[in-house]
Amino acid sequence: MRKWILFFLILVFADVFAISSLKEHVSLDILREAGIPVEEMENAGMSPREMRLYLPFWQDMEYFPLAVRPQEREDPFSFTDTWMEERNYGGKRKHEGCDIFGKAMLSGYYPVISITDGTVEKVGWLPLGGWRIGIRSPKGGYFYYAHLSGYGREFLEGEAVKAGELLGFLGDSGYGEEGTCGKFAPHLHMGLYTRYGQDEEYALNPYPVLVYLKDHTKEISY
Repeated sequence: MRKWILFFLILVFADVFAISSLKEHVSLDILREAGIPVEEMENAGMSPREMRLYLPFWQDMEYFPLAVRPQEREDPFSFTDTWMEERNYGGKRKHEGCDIFGKAMLSGYYPVISITDGTVEKVGWLPLGGWRIGIRSPKGGYFYYAHLSGYGREFLEGEAVKAGELLGFLGDSGYGEEGTCGKFAPHLHMGLYTRYGQDEEYALNPYPVLVYLKDHTKEISY
C-alpha cells in the first residue's frame, strides 16, 4: 500500500512540474511575441517573473536615449551591465541603472532624447543625479535620464513630450550641490522603473532594453 501511495505522489509531483514548465514556456513565448529579448534577459540573470514586468510598457519604447550625427553612426556609444554594482557617493548603495558613454568623451556633445512618448514627472537638480529629467510613458514605465549638461528647453512637470524629442545633452553633472560638474567622465545614467505592488518606483535593469534599442538610434544633424 505504501508503495502505491509513494508512486501516486510521484505522479502528482511530476504532473505539477510539467504543468509549471509548460506555463513558463508559454509565458516566454508571449514575451517573445511582444518583442522582448528573452535570451538577452536570461543572460542578464532575469527570471520570467522579472521579464513580465517590462511587458506593459514595452511597446511604448521607440528610440535609443542618445542621438548621433549621421557621419558618426559607427559604434558611437558603449555601455555594460553594471546593474546593482556597489557605489559609494552618498553612502554605500546599489547602481540602479546603466551608464552610457560616447566615443567623444565630451560634456554637452551628444543629444539625449526621449525613448518614449510620455509626461514629465520630475525635472531639475538632484545631488546624486545632477541635472535630470524623469518621463512616465503611457503604459507606466518611468524613464530616468541623469547627469545632463543642460536641457533642450525649459521643461515643466506635467507637460507632454514625444518620443525622439530632445531632452538635453549628455554631461557630467552631479555628486554635489547644484551646478557641480566634472567629478566623473561624461555619461548618461539611464534608469528604468515601474509601478509594482505598493512600490511606485520599482527598479528594473535597463541594460537589455538598451541592447534592444541600440538598433533604433536616431540620427540628428547639429
